[in-house]
Amino acid sequence: MIVREPEREIEVLDEVDVLVAGAGVSGCATAVAAARAGVRTILVERNGVLGGVATAGLMSNIGNQYLDLKGKMVIRGISKEVVDRMAARGATSKKWANPKIPRTHTGSVIDSEQLKIVLIEMQQEAGVKVLTHTLAAHPIMDEDTVKGVFIENKMGRQAIIAKVVVDTTGEADMANQTSCPMRWENGEASLEFKMGRVNLDALYQHFKQNPETFPVGVDATKEFSQFEYNWVERGIFFFPHGGGAKWDIFQKAIKKGEFQSKRGILWSLDFSGLYGLRHLDTVVVNSNFWCVDTLRTSDVSLAELEAQKVCFYVADFFRTHVPGFEKAYVVQMATDLGIRTSRSIEGEATLTFKDTSSDKPVYFDDAIGCAPAHASFEETDEFWYPHTYDIPYRIMVPKKVENLLVGSGKSVSCQPQGVIRSMPICMVLGQAAGVASALAAKQGISPRDLDTRTLQRTLLEQGVNLGSEERTKILGLK
Repeated sequence: MIVREPEREIEVLDEVDVLVAGAGVSGCATAVAAARAGVRTILVERNGVLGGVATAGLMSNIGNQYLDLKGKMVIRGISKEVVDRMAARGATSKKWANPKIPRTHTGSVIDSEQLKIVLIEMQQEAGVKVLTHTLAAHPIMDEDTVKGVFIENKMGRQAIIAKVVVDTTGEADMANQTSCPMRWENGEASLEFKMGRVNLDALYQHFKQNPETFPVGVDATKEFSQFEYNWVERGIFFFPHGGGAKWDIFQKAIKKGEFQSKRGILWSLDFSGLYGLRHLDTVVVNSNFWCVDTLRTSDVSLAELEAQKVCFYVADFFRTHVPGFEKAYVVQMATDLGIRTSRSIEGEATLTFKDTSSDKPVYFDDAIGCAPAHASFEETDEFWYPHTYDIPYRIMVPKKVENLLVGSGKSVSCQPQGVIRSMPICMVLGQAAGVASALAAKQGISPRDLDTRTLQRTLLEQGVNLGSEERTKILGLK
């Protein structure tokens, strides 16, 4: 059954150069970069906070993919600026960029509440107009060209006209409603929650006395001493996500029937990534998985509501079984499921896992940033190589649609999907999308037709790393 919506005239709320749909960390980087490049920019966000998965989703760990194996800072620009600002206000360790542990994902446990403020300040300083509680509902199309976005908020349906639209919704909501060819990859989602009145040092002391019970080789954590160094020297508590599956406290309880790792449609309740900072008495728990094989609202809603109930089930177990949690209680649940992969575009290029894990540097002529190449734990006993791979601009450019870029690591063109969905790289993508959209808007062209060297020079001006001096000379940038 269908109903036909009556034709109506829609109020144009604003006309801008660049419209960014979705204010996760990639969207925030996009908007700041576009505004800094000198164009009128608007950022549209369905939630009441900025930061997406990192704030509304409570993912309070920005993985340390900034450093290569030798400890060299290879991701810079807005991505590094965000963490530096967090460190300056005590919202992460001042030793977050530590060359002693460049191989792990444990670099930047953050206070996600303060991240909200950092992102607000950056938008305001750059002159970005931000609309919260506003859904980017549908792209405004003229055949295969995006002309803006229809939005929905408390005022009903309105329109924003834009020269270029950047889709940073995470699930490619805008791109999916155009003629752009799309891909789908089943993924996972989890609903994180925060517990307060936690004595994290007591849990550390438990592992100190029983180091053989600490799960190693999980989530890029090689040994207990690494966990200990983070806590003692850096004030960061990082218990690896998935560690609960090898944690004796959980596994003994499961065998005794005192805990269920699966309840209904949710599974891996024992995974239990834990992220905390020494000066706070809170810890974020990452658990409660759901298999993402659809984005139908009815299915997502069911998973989200069931996961909220399960948060208290997991929290009760922590309180009764885990040292340091005796007086703990749930102080916050994420307002968004953290969906890892689902929809993505088919771009003009596709980045592969082979590219990101090659034992030799991988170069692309249209590089918009670089990241440390990573080896598998089993093969080399290391997590990063002492070299980088380039991230190509064309993975953000969808096929068959003009005036549209996709800037979220979850939905750019990659195989497997999500291979570069970490927050540091999401902000690299976002900054590149922001600069590219600004330059295209200024020139009155589609981002597809943008001169790569012009884009790269502007990125260098904004502090982005495009490789060594030799590499930039080869690209003709110096």
